[in-house]
Amino acid sequence: MTTKFRVLGAGVWGLAFSDHLLNLGHSVEIFRRDTSLESDSIKKLGLKNVTPKHIKLLVTLDDQKLDDEINIVAVNSKGFRDLLNNHDDYFSRLTELVSLTKGIDHQSGRLFSNYLSDRFTNIQKYGLISGPSFAKDLCDRKKIIVSFASLDNDLCKDMSDVTRSSYFQMTPTKYIHHIEIAGVIKNIAAIICGMVDKYFDKGIYTNKIIKKACEDTWRLAEESFSHLHAKEYQKMIDDTNHHKDIIISSPGYIGDMILTCKQNQSRNYQFGKLIADQETSIEDARDIIGTVEGYDCCQTLMENSELGSNGLTSLLYEILKSEIKEREGLLKEFLQV
Repeated sequence: MTTKFRVLGAGVWGLAFSDHLLNLGHSVEIFRRDTSLESDSIKKLGLKNVTPKHIKLLVTLDDQKLDDEINIVAVNSKGFRDLLNNHDDYFSRLTELVSLTKGIDHQSGRLFSNYLSDRFTNIQKYGLISGPSFAKDLCDRKKIIVSFASLDNDLCKDMSDVTRSSYFQMTPTKYIHHIEIAGVIKNIAAIICGMVDKYFDKGIYTNKIIKKACEDTWRLAEESFSHLHAKEYQKMIDDTNHHKDIIISSPGYIGDMILTCKQNQSRNYQFGKLIADQETSIEDARDIIGTVEGYDCCQTLMENSELGSNGLTSLLYEILKSEIKEREGLLKEFLQV
């Protein structure tokens, strides 16, 4: 059965996911600022199905009519708010939305699911795709299992059914805040893993950092429920504690952390290795890598978030504010070595 999709603000991940959808025989419209597919990063993906005919300029989005498409947001975290606000008319007409973008809004410090529900009350169904995967792996049709987090069971089933293939599968979960926060903390953890691997033997402390990242994620997820009334809060805490092992073992929780913290392909991991170099400043490392989600999310959590800070976030924030020569000592103190 053919399903219509619109992928909005597609970078390499959005293009890779579009390529997957087209491979399954679905109809896909891709809205980007640039209609060209000639950049080096896009060429390296090895897209097999996406062509210029599938791409439209993002500025035309508000002029599009709705016809039961599944809309998928595919910008980076800094672009999430801008996409929604710049195309207010379009999003005001939607009743459901899926996102490849996870994390926090850097202006308000709120989780994207909360920001979206306040901004567009018309959107009643929201789902988040997150899990251990790289864009090129999807284009190369490597085996991938991700989480699809949503409070709506029908949306979970629909997305799981229409995206499934011999190499791609979605595992549904209703614990969307845990998956969102895991998507933030794993990038922070990956920066620290990159630094630690540069200073010490590669991989020797990785599992310790990942364990701490899981603990930090769990605590922040509990804090995200603090606005609920006492009975609702306790009910949520009891429910999540009862399913704790299942939640943590999901692809979008520990699975994504393991991949991001252990793979050199991760921009955050690469950034961590760079700032462990005595000759490289934070600014130089950012210029070399480009967008570093873990850096941005660390700043937001510490300075402008309702969620507050946690162990790894506080550590990275201190490292980012310290002198180069102090960074190794801060890590040793944290690791107790």
